[in-house]
Amino acid sequence: MMRYATVHDYDFIISLIMKEAANGHFSRKLLNPAATLGMEKELMSVLLQHRRINQCYAYALIWERKGYPVGFVVMSALERDQGNELWLAAIAPSYRGLGEGKEMIGAILPQFKQQGAGLIARCAPESEAMFHILATSGFVVDAILEHGTRQLVTSW
Repeated sequence: MMRYATVHDYDFIISLIMKEAANGHFSRKLLNPAATLGMEKELMSVLLQHRRINQCYAYALIWERKGYPVGFVVMSALERDQGNELWLAAIAPSYRGLGEGKEMIGAILPQFKQQGAGLIARCAPESEAMFHILATSGFVVDAILEHGTRQLVTSW
C-alpha cells in the first residue's frame, strides 16, 4: 500500500538514503557531512512543506506492508516547469528480491502515463536492480552523466 509520507517517516527515509549511499545506490557524495546536512534539510522541506529547497513542488510516498514502511519514493517537479522527476526511491534491504520495488514504482507511474506527463530518473551505476525496474517500467536511457549515472526518461 502507498501513502503520503509525513515527518514521522523522516528517520526511515533518511537512514535508508544514507545506507544506500554507502552502498553506491545513491551518490556517495551524500556521505560528505555537508552533503548529508543538505539532504537532511531537503528531505525535511519535502515532508513539511511539499517543496524542495529550490522551491520546486515535491512529495514523498511510503510503500507499506502490514502497516510498516518497506520503501519510499520522492517525486519532484523540475525547475522551470521542465517536467517531473522520480527523484529518490528505495526498498529496505530485507524486502528486496520480492518484487516490492517493481510494485512500488508501478503504483506511481499510471497517474503520469494517463496524463502523458513525462518523467526523468537518474540511476547510480551500482544500482542495477533499480535500473532494471525503471527499464522494464517504460524508461529508456537518455544520457550518461557524471560518474556513470544513467539518466532515464519515460518512453510513453
